[in-house]
Amino acid sequence: MKPFSFIHTADLHLDSPFKGISEVNEEISSELTEATFKAFNKIIDLGIEKQIDFLLIAGDIYDGGDRSLRAQLRFRDGLKRLSDAGIKAFIVHGNHDPLDGWSVNLDWPKNVHIFKGKSVEKVSVEKDGEEIAQIYGISFHNREIKTNLTNKYPKMSQSKKALFSIGMLHCNVGTNTEHEPYAPCTLQDLIIRNFDYWALGHVHKKAIINEDNPLVIYPGNPQGLHPRETGARGCFLVNVDEKGEPTAEFIEVDSMRWFVEELSIDALHTEQELISKLHNYIEKIRKEAMGRPSICRIILTGRGALHSSIARKGVLDDVLKDIRENEEGEKQFVWIESIEDYTNPEIDWKSLLERKDFIGDLVKLFEEFSHDENKMAELKDSLDPLFTSPSGRKLLESIDDEHFRYLIKKAEALCLDKLIGGKFT
Repeated sequence: MKPFSFIHTADLHLDSPFKGISEVNEEISSELTEATFKAFNKIIDLGIEKQIDFLLIAGDIYDGGDRSLRAQLRFRDGLKRLSDAGIKAFIVHGNHDPLDGWSVNLDWPKNVHIFKGKSVEKVSVEKDGEEIAQIYGISFHNREIKTNLTNKYPKMSQSKKALFSIGMLHCNVGTNTEHEPYAPCTLQDLIIRNFDYWALGHVHKKAIINEDNPLVIYPGNPQGLHPRETGARGCFLVNVDEKGEPTAEFIEVDSMRWFVEELSIDALHTEQELISKLHNYIEKIRKEAMGRPSICRIILTGRGALHSSIARKGVLDDVLKDIRENEEGEKQFVWIESIEDYTNPEIDWKSLLERKDFIGDLVKLFEEFSHDENKMAELKDSLDPLFTSPSGRKLLESIDDEHFRYLIKKAEALCLDKLIGGKFT
């Protein structure tokens, strides 16, 4: 068979607002507004540069059913550039952009195929007059698809299969609780269909969830939209050789990058030291962003004498304002979204543990939770209904043991702060 290549992307969320951003100047606001469009255009540029044979978009092109006219026009214009270069595009819609959402009547480029939402369609792809692949897909006809859509896909016969087969699906594989369980399925549901490649969408973090045949990939969203979506974002460039073996390469296309940084005050003694340290972090982030503007949330941690100053009303607000002013006019700006105070006063633990009163008993109890695995497990079990309830799954992320210990220590510090007014030394 002829070798060929394609790009797999998903979750563009065009024209999506950046969550948690406030008090930005006009220049930075413009960068935020354009970020999702710039990431999409980089995907189009990459496809043209690499002379791919087709583009796969696995759902959530837009951020909502009532997608903006601006987003629809910009999306069509990008696909037209691709079509003018002779490159096809295949699209399924997901829960954020179901087929029953509002849309304008636009003339789509001739090389664009949008899969319908009632049943799985099969489309053949040719290269130089020779058929090279078959693509199967189904769109969400409405937002609330809670059934397993893999049951609608055929099971390919290994003995009769001659062409490279691709399944496109917007779905939630396994027990990922970070996303709504739309079109839930298992990895085994995908594997038994005997496809060569599954182009998935819905999960915003890139993941190759099966490396062997079939290759099953979530590309993640090409542009992070809030503090939980840190790090490089992009798409997958897939090359299929003459033997039908695919190899996937992740390509970064995000135009703006999110960071979350922790800064300990343990070794800091003055406000100036804190400000200098923050500027050092900004320069570190600027270097890691590799030419991109970036947004960062700073989390202050640790214990020390500086805690009392940081806790004073207005101090961190003034620090934040000063740092933001220094970034205005920077082409590769680092916008500090917020500075969160998780610091605590210095504590003389030995004297607290020796106390023969309620406070001493409380500290001993927290010590047991922190260091006794069985006690910590009992505490986690008692809190489990919060995370497994329908509301909890929407609002709360799962917590590993390390973070759980951190929360125990934070709860202890808050209790002691209220009981003895922060005079821990």
